[in-house]
Amino acid sequence: MTAAVATALVFDPSWRSFTHVQGGLVVGHLLAAAADLAGAAPRAVTAHLLAGVEPGTPTSVDAVADRAGTTGSARATMSQDDRVLAVAQVLTLARPASPVTEAVPAPPGPAVRDGVPFRLPRELVPIADHTEIRALGSSRPLAGGPEPRLSAWVRIDGGLPPLVQLGVLLDALPPSLFAVRTTPAVMPTVELTAHLAGPPPETGAWVRIDQVTTWADGDVAVDDAELRAVDGRLVARARQTRRLLSR
Repeated sequence: MTAAVATALVFDPSWRSFTHVQGGLVVGHLLAAAADLAGAAPRAVTAHLLAGVEPGTPTSVDAVADRAGTTGSARATMSQDDRVLAVAQVLTLARPASPVTEAVPAPPGPAVRDGVPFRLPRELVPIADHTEIRALGSSRPLAGGPEPRLSAWVRIDGGLPPLVQLGVLLDALPPSLFAVRTTPAVMPTVELTAHLAGPPPETGAWVRIDQVTTWADGDVAVDDAELRAVDGRLVARARQTRRLLSR
């Protein structure tokens, strides 16, 4: 493990979600920086998104090791104009991935062909240009449904490295509260924690995402999500806190 790594970036505006760079893309770059530092696979991440990342602005991603060894821990930050906008603590494991055992194996799910093409509104989320979605079940964003739950197959275009792409996928669906609403609202991710099961999917792969709001109050909503590959393999489980700015 090296002592530190630093990367310079400038985000294209097409990766915006509402006014700033999508939070998942931010987390993906923090994951990748930690992996580069450790030379090992990330297995867990907890990220705090402190402020919006501006597209078109020089951006620095830095990672330093808190612990080296087979089980490593790295702190990764993203900054603009010397201001830290996001920070993540990443756990790495310097061992080849082993088969995943689940306490309750998931039943076979719907195929990609079973999904219904769904387009995110580009005027609100330009990242829609990079996102292909095939919705599953009856729930849809802004349809005023009975429960805050969304399911879909998702594929990310844009040639992102697998770990960066995984970050985007962790945050790819709208807030699950959108399923019970009929009008959009700004609900930025302010915290995201994920546990990664094995290697990330290859660039451009389809991933099934099942996401539900487990609870909400007047200030925040908490979404839980499960990501699976086309063959049913568990990719990751994630939980994120969204700030309810409209309340």
